[in-house]
Amino acid sequence: MNRKTLTPLMTALLLAFTQTPALASDDHDHKPQVSTDLSRIELDLDDHDHGIAEEGHDHRSEGPGHAHESGEHDHDENEEHEEGLLLSPAQSAIAGIEVATVTETSLDFQHPLPAQLLANPNQTSALSLPVDARVIARHVAPGQEVERGTKLLTLASSAIANTQGRHLLALAEWRRVKSLGKQAVSASRYQQARIDLETSLQDLLALGMTQSQIDALDQQENRLGQFTLLAPHAGTVQQDNSVMQQNQPALSTLMVLANEHTLWAKAQVTPSQSALVTIGKGVTLRVDDQLVQAQVIGRDHQLDPRTRTESVRLELANPDHRLHAGQFATAYLSQSQRRGIVLPDTALARSPDGDWMVYLYDGERYRATEVQVLSTLEGMNLVSGIQPGSQVAVQGAFFLASEQAKSGFEIHNH
Repeated sequence: MNRKTLTPLMTALLLAFTQTPALASDDHDHKPQVSTDLSRIELDLDDHDHGIAEEGHDHRSEGPGHAHESGEHDHDENEEHEEGLLLSPAQSAIAGIEVATVTETSLDFQHPLPAQLLANPNQTSALSLPVDARVIARHVAPGQEVERGTKLLTLASSAIANTQGRHLLALAEWRRVKSLGKQAVSASRYQQARIDLETSLQDLLALGMTQSQIDALDQQENRLGQFTLLAPHAGTVQQDNSVMQQNQPALSTLMVLANEHTLWAKAQVTPSQSALVTIGKGVTLRVDDQLVQAQVIGRDHQLDPRTRTESVRLELANPDHRLHAGQFATAYLSQSQRRGIVLPDTALARSPDGDWMVYLYDGERYRATEVQVLSTLEGMNLVSGIQPGSQVAVQGAFFLASEQAKSGFEIHNH
């Protein structure tokens, strides 16, 4: 210990020792004793300070309070490991994570065929008028989902007024002839009145008017020459070619309404492959990194003169609107009986011990689960270890694995 670091108390003690010999007899020289005592004091103080430091260190490192805190930390960390990675929907979107419900399908495909998705013509309407008209009000926007009976466009023109007027005249004549009876009018007049009424009715239906709109035409408060076009079925507004107050020529397409809950696909088969095609046969379609099941609903039985192939029509369900008309696809006519969960490469990641893993999503957290890759083909993998119906991150597994490594989470095989 250096004398320069002496505290006031230590200095006072030294002074007491140095002043004691002055009180004794002058015959005794105590300087050596002072020097010796000072060395002893310094040594004792050093030892004392060192002991205090060591004691304080032992208390901090080995005290029961510290051990308790460490145990609590380990316990919380294990609970966090069990819960998995917590990401908000915004964070998942930024990271490019996509979650899908997995189902059983096949992977060992044969006979790949080029195909293209089409709108289901039974659920698609190209809305047009047989007469000239102009748009005076628009009630929907492109891309909007609508239900049957939703207001789409309000149209007006003199041609619409003429069609509606002819119907009202034919309706009045039919009511008069019918009230007179067949005995009072000739058979030809009776039938002509009926024909005129049915013709005018069909003209109005061709405009797009509903029966309730037609029945309300003879009410005084309803103005002739215009009507509101209603959605004939549920679907998505895919095209809106109309311009406000612009005269649209007859038969021009004003709007296209398509229901994408079911789609069609057209695949091309060679004459040697056509023997594999039967109505009702199940076919697997690959669209980008997605596998969907389709069914053969028709074939042309006629070869295209340019490609020398036959067109086969397929129908597939699209409840979540993930697929769209115009996308290219690959159809596989013949497939093996081996079935399981098929996931793209982007759904798989390596665990720290080298095993394959995927991330299950419970609506809030992503939990790593080890799987076995049974077979691989063209970026798709047949796996086991998860149940059909599970929510799996099919995109973004690499990002989740990186976040897991940063957090030090463990892998749990559930």
